[in-house]
Amino acid sequence: MVDELTTESLRKKFKNNFDLCNFSIAIARNILMSGQPATLKEILREIDERASESR
Repeated sequence: MVDELTTESLRKKFKNNFDLCNFSIAIARNILMSGQPATLKEILREIDERASESR
């Protein structure tokens, strides 16, 4: 697990910024709609983990 996520580390996992943005919005929406409280740090870690799985 990455201790500190950076924009650059997440960008490397996507073709372009639009793909990263759309993926991130979908993940965050799913987390929030599930009723789970989450911090931005938790959401970013979830994005990082799921992006790694989808590659």
